[in-house]
Amino acid sequence: MIDIKLLQNVMEEVRDNEDLLDSYSPNQFRAKLNLINHIKDLNILNKDSEIIILGCWYGSILIPAFYNSAKRITAVDIDPKVISKAKYKIFKDYNKVDWITSDVFSENRFGRIKNANLIINTSCEHMKSMKELKALSESKSYFAFQSNAMFDIPTHTNCVNTIEEFKKQLPSNAKVLIEDEVPDERGTRFTLVGKL
Repeated sequence: MIDIKLLQNVMEEVRDNEDLLDSYSPNQFRAKLNLINHIKDLNILNKDSEIIILGCWYGSILIPAFYNSAKRITAVDIDPKVISKAKYKIFKDYNKVDWITSDVFSENRFGRIKNANLIINTSCEHMKSMKELKALSESKSYFAFQSNAMFDIPTHTNCVNTIEEFKKQLPSNAKVLIEDEVPDERGTRFTLVGKL
C-alpha cells in the first residue's frame, strides 16, 4: 500500500533537492530492492527487531520497506542536513525511527550496533571497511552490506572491483549467506547478506 502522506512529504522536498531526487533514482531502487528481497527471503525480522542503517542518506527506500517489520530503526549519517530533512520533513510521521548525525565509526554507536538484529549499510563505498568497525566483531546480528565499482564518483573513497574484494572488507566473524551483483550503467553494485 502506498503511504500517501510520505509521498506528499517527498514531493514537497524533492522539487528543490536534486540529491533527494537521486536517492529515488532507478539505479537506487534496483540496488535497494535487491537487498530488501534478500532480507525478506531470509525471514529474519519480526515486530521486535532492531534495525540500524549505517550511512542512511535520506533513508528514502529502506525505511518505508522495513518500517512495519521492526520495533525500531536507527538511521545514522554523517551529514546533518540530510538527517534534518529526513527527520523533520520526509519521515516526520515515522515515530519508530531514531535519526542520528554521526560518523558510523563513533564509539557512541557501539551499543546499538552490537545489539541490533539487522545492520544495513548500502554505502560501504563511502567509508572505511566494515572490518574496521569494532562493534561488528562483538555482534550476533545479521548484516546486509552493499558497495560498488563506481570509482569515478568523488565521494566514493572505498570502492571494490569484485565481490571477492568486498568480502575481504568484512569482519572476521562474518558468514556470508547471500552474495549478488546488480548491474548499473556506472559500474556494478555488490550485495553481501549474512550473519555475524
